[in-house]
Amino acid sequence: MGRPAGPTRDTKRLISERALEVFAEKGYASASMRDVAAAVGLREASLYSHFPGKQAIFDAAVTHQLDRLTQALRSRRALAHPADDPSAYLTAGPELVEVVLASYEPLFADAGITCLRHVLEGARHTDLHCDELFRTVFVERPLELQRAIFSRLVDACLFSPCDVDLAARQFHGPVFLALCEGAPWPEARGFVTRHLEAFLAQHRTKE
Repeated sequence: MGRPAGPTRDTKRLISERALEVFAEKGYASASMRDVAAAVGLREASLYSHFPGKQAIFDAAVTHQLDRLTQALRSRRALAHPADDPSAYLTAGPELVEVVLASYEPLFADAGITCLRHVLEGARHTDLHCDELFRTVFVERPLELQRAIFSRLVDACLFSPCDVDLAARQFHGPVFLALCEGAPWPEARGFVTRHLEAFLAQHRTKE
């Protein structure tokens, strides 16, 4: 007989996904390996053949969700990294609205990303690592991406010269507030569309 197959990538992914749901429901600090094992349908001892502990599961869950976020953004030509091509944002009309909405939709509507946000929100005031992750994913990276976009728009003379850091904060701040308020995506979608229209009226160069 051959040796038993080792832990599969699919099993580890399932564990990380179910664990994130458990962490969101119970809180990361309160959730146990037993809780995670029950959610996955494994014995607790079997869980340790896939991960050495809760922190490793959490780290895998975060990595998986951030990879998914990157793929979701790039699949719709939205920036996921400052070095990505921002040309989709150098358009106007429905095309620009579509890519801006694509930039934010996963943060509001994707179940995995929403679950991650709830975990980090619940733990950030007592866990420095969770606080850093929350700020990176939902504050600092969006601001970094928007600074890159606005810099390109100014360089292309599509935006009037401006303080791009301030502009990024002016745009992301209200959307972040809607996110923290728990606005459902259909409501947030309408808000982001109106917000974008007002923002462009302020910053677009006049023809």
